[in-house]
Amino acid sequence: MKYDLSLLIPAIRTPNWPALYDSIGQACKKYTWQLVLVSPFDLPVELQDKDNIKLVKSLGNVTRCVHIGVPKCDSDLFFLTVDDCTFAEDSIDLAMDKYKETCGRKDAMAMIYGEGGNLMDEKYWHVSYPPNGDLHLPGVDHNWKIANQCIMRCDYFVELGGLDCRFEYLDKPIHDFMFRLQRAGGKIEMSPKHCCIATHFPNTTGDHAPIHHAQLGHDTPIFVAMYSTPSIYENRTHIDFNNYLECDKVWTRRFTKGIPQTYKEMCDMEGFTPTTSKLNEP
Repeated sequence: MKYDLSLLIPAIRTPNWPALYDSIGQACKKYTWQLVLVSPFDLPVELQDKDNIKLVKSLGNVTRCVHIGVPKCDSDLFFLTVDDCTFAEDSIDLAMDKYKETCGRKDAMAMIYGEGGNLMDEKYWHVSYPPNGDLHLPGVDHNWKIANQCIMRCDYFVELGGLDCRFEYLDKPIHDFMFRLQRAGGKIEMSPKHCCIATHFPNTTGDHAPIHHAQLGHDTPIFVAMYSTPSIYENRTHIDFNNYLECDKVWTRRFTKGIPQTYKEMCDMEGFTPTTSKLNEP
């Protein structure tokens, strides 16, 4: 079946998935949708009979999972999002309506959201916003926008080469992708309302430690060097989509003590408490 939209999530938090799935149904009533989960873990029993869920198995890092997942989407558009949130009623419908009215093939829609129980101001999605000071680098145009969660065309994502999979987590490579998109002539529109409020685990709390260390110790130095070096950033638009094949198939930063069979087993192996989303709609 061809869907209007695929929600693509590199996902590990299986306890969250049933509530996540139900909230998508409330957020997207007008359009047909599919949930594509790229994960090392099986579907919860409650979701195994759903015909609009596709599970793609991967032990790779987050960028590799995105590249594996996009070609599996049975739709022209995909929404890159996360598994630690629930979606606000009608939010995806309203975003899709606006996308169809205002976006062309090369454009993306920033799905504005909140973290840790707080809604973030729309100004947050502008590079010029003062709290985005870590983006104020020589190769970054202050007129650009960012789109950490986004709706866009699958084929144009692939055409631009997708994410630079030298990065391990999503934050810095999605900024890099959106800067390349805007340099190539695309624009970023804002969703009409907040789509969700995600959880926020600071530093190394919960299951966040691999993300924390990947962002600060690995991804940020690459990003700063990239956007501080004119010979790299001046003509940076298209890269090779198959760059993900150079990533390790097992993300050892996440799976330090072997390969778990379940999210709970992973938490037990790493010595932290499993996390579940208990969030209010924005």
